[in-house]
Amino acid sequence: MVAGFSANSNDCGYDSTFNVRNSNENWCADFVKWVWQKAGITQDMNTINAAASSFYQWALDDGQTPVADSGTPQVGDAVAFFGSGAISATRYADHVGIIVAVNDDGTVDMVNGDFSSSVNVKVEHDTNLNLTTFAANTWGAGEQWVLVSPPTSAQKPNPRAGISGSHTAVTGTDAVFHASASERGGSITGYYWTFGDGRTTNATGADVTHVFSTPGTFTITVTATSNFGTISTVRQNVTVLAASGSEAAVPSTAVWYSSYPVSYYRFLRGGDGLVADVWDGASWLQVQTAGTPASSGSIANLAYQDADADSAMTPHAFYRNADGALAETSFIDGTWSSRVLPGTPANGSDVVAAVTASGPAVYFVDARGRLAETSLQSGTWSSHEIGRAPMSAAPLAIAVTTSGPRVFGVGRSGHVTVTEQAGRGWHTANLNAKVRSGAALAAMTTPSGDAVVVVNGVIAHGHHGSSFAELTEGSHGSWSESALQGTPAEGSAVAATNYLLASAVTGGLGSFVQPPGTLDASGAAHPLGTAIAYLTDGGTPAITYSDGSGWHTTTLPGTATSLAGISAHPVAHQPIQVYLETANGPVMDTTGDTASPTGPWTTQSLPTGPATFADRVLLYAATADDRAAADAAATAAGLPAAQVTSSFAVAWAATLSGQHLVITSGTAATSALEYNVCGWTDPSAEDGGSTPYDYVTAARTTLPGAGLFLNGSAATASQGPQRVADLTYYALHGTLPAGQTSVPAPARAVYACAGSAS
Repeated sequence: MVAGFSANSNDCGYDSTFNVRNSNENWCADFVKWVWQKAGITQDMNTINAAASSFYQWALDDGQTPVADSGTPQVGDAVAFFGSGAISATRYADHVGIIVAVNDDGTVDMVNGDFSSSVNVKVEHDTNLNLTTFAANTWGAGEQWVLVSPPTSAQKPNPRAGISGSHTAVTGTDAVFHASASERGGSITGYYWTFGDGRTTNATGADVTHVFSTPGTFTITVTATSNFGTISTVRQNVTVLAASGSEAAVPSTAVWYSSYPVSYYRFLRGGDGLVADVWDGASWLQVQTAGTPASSGSIANLAYQDADADSAMTPHAFYRNADGALAETSFIDGTWSSRVLPGTPANGSDVVAAVTASGPAVYFVDARGRLAETSLQSGTWSSHEIGRAPMSAAPLAIAVTTSGPRVFGVGRSGHVTVTEQAGRGWHTANLNAKVRSGAALAAMTTPSGDAVVVVNGVIAHGHHGSSFAELTEGSHGSWSESALQGTPAEGSAVAATNYLLASAVTGGLGSFVQPPGTLDASGAAHPLGTAIAYLTDGGTPAITYSDGSGWHTTTLPGTATSLAGISAHPVAHQPIQVYLETANGPVMDTTGDTASPTGPWTTQSLPTGPATFADRVLLYAATADDRAAADAAATAAGLPAAQVTSSFAVAWAATLSGQHLVITSGTAATSALEYNVCGWTDPSAEDGGSTPYDYVTAARTTLPGAGLFLNGSAATASQGPQRVADLTYYALHGTLPAGQTSVPAPARAVYACAGSAS
């Protein structure tokens, strides 16, 4: 690696050859930079990043004045390619390569990194090139090239740099790292950090606190820059662990430098077995999955990098199935599947899970009343008992620390127990908290990394006399108990999570600190708070929370019959979400964009049953006239008015997920999803002028797949309303409207701004 910039390595595998996590990134500029560095060039390397246009900026800083389609190529020159129009360092450049030979006839040989095709992208050696002809043949008429010459003067040495910090972290907790560097004859002017989870988490300063949001192996980098403009980049792999929670969170990888939007999967009993409520960044949809869970016992939600899915972050559910066996359901390559795993949970046993240092592991109480573990190691699932003393089948709760999981339950004596790994075996201990029948447990890891179990139902004793308490792990296996504020109803479930403090979020969606970094820390040293949800005696949802200034309590809107969970994905601009069952069905109370537990809160209904194909059809229009055509098409086809939108963000998220058939109404909508020349804000924080989408044109009654939409605009503008009406009717009924024998021909998307974002 020559310098990290903004890559998102979710969905990428681990490279055992180079001992790094692979990353999604356009790497032609990285490659040429690497060649220059291997040749001994150090001057102003802080200017060059993953953008090909950064070579043009480097040339300007060096006093060069590159002229389009002009100059005499020399070996070692970088060649940057731009579309037609005025060239500047702020423009997008299509590519940069390096000249390795100049031939007698004036042609050149060039080596290009990140080149040739969308798959198996490679370094390509191209010979006997006329640069103007090569540019036109590769990118089209009007493509321009500029030469950037490497320096010929003596080069300064690079700084010496290093990273210190833990090689193991836990999702939703503080991971602290320190960088140090020195420059012979000079000074260090900045540090720039990347963490492999998108550019919005990049940071500056010698000391940083990072919060990993998903488990797996991540390669972090820090680039130290000197006052000479020389740089050194060092890296460290971090293994990130996680516990199951109220949902399985899967960041999007559609945009390589962004992890937005985050999809949430909540596995539930319903439909014909196991269902999942799925959030795509704009709306909820319930889908029928695979598998049939037993009627009782909790279901573990866990997302992790699955080797069966080429290390993609994948949602999983673990549960006791209707036949009494341990089962797993997962979503891989667009397909739901279920399989039986080793192990037999007891009737009514809760199931919890974790991503451990050796892989995913599932915990439950077996038919003998002992705690058991089923884990995946070296590609094989196996099961064994890890507890010796009998315990209740429920409740179970789990927290994960850097030293491994902590599984909490209730022993036959009524005491809360904790089971943890000790050497090659496991050890179970009774904690100093006895609980009444029907007590509820929730577990979490504090921001500083300690395991905590929250208990509603402690039998009053000692100095605090409260039934609502937390037990926190200390040093050498000690545990301390303290009362919590708030008064949960007897028997109310409790759920706990860490959340990102609003004060730790700066800038809008997609904003990030720019390289080459500074000596000042860009992020908060303590970015996390803790929230515990429950119901009070009147059924009012409430939260007890700590924001660094002590414990506080707040109430949420409405009333509920039970609490289903709480989540707060620790990424900027993600909400706190509390899942509830009410007399009128399931709902979610949410804060929206990075708000504190004090709100403002809004209540949103959740799906009550699996979506039909008709539920997944969404019409999108970007102008008033096209919206009128879409409304008319929906009415004629019998599509509910709620499934017509003028929101670019909603259409974006629905197209991204692959869970909807998005039909555009009018060329403005088609062009917006294809190009977004207007630069409208989108849930992926993608830069304007490009999108990760393409379209299909034929009428269909099936989903087109993630990243595809149905082009409903017509080649003849006057036929636009008819085309969108025909496509909508066909999607719902499988035939064209009466009297129609064909669909008007589609229009092409236009690279132009038209319409409005909402």
